[in-house]
Amino acid sequence: MKEEVTAGGKEFGFAMLWAAALYFVCGIIMTLFRSYYFAGGVISILVFCVFGFFVMTRYSARFTYTVKSGRLRVNRMIGKRNKEIELLCKNITNTSYGKRPAAFPKRPYNMRKTVFSTKKLLFIEFTDKEGEKRGVIIQPSEKFIAKIDCERNKND
Repeated sequence: MKEEVTAGGKEFGFAMLWAAALYFVCGIIMTLFRSYYFAGGVISILVFCVFGFFVMTRYSARFTYTVKSGRLRVNRMIGKRNKEIELLCKNITNTSYGKRPAAFPKRPYNMRKTVFSTKKLLFIEFTDKEGEKRGVIIQPSEKFIAKIDCERNKND
């Protein structure tokens, strides 16, 4: 089973609202530092660079989730650049939908389109080839979650 997730109009609207709010805040910062316009400009550029990073990695990316023959493959494509994670469904130790578990790994792979909301996210904890605990956060449909659970139970 294969599923493709991309950001839509709602995410574009949120990005524009955030950009307008950041533009307003940066304008206030520049007026507060009247004698230091250069510092205010540098701060504004840094803020928009961080914002641009989140827009590029979440809203303009295309995520592809695939479950086939006991393997879960998660792919994030931004332009021509690809980041892919492949894991065996039997190596999944824990899944949680909608809520981040307390014992979830500190630096998971974020393969999702949302930035703040965790309502429709699936948190997957797994062991990699070296035996270390890893985590991946994806945003699949209910049908795809059922397929992951089916493949996971099939391999037990």
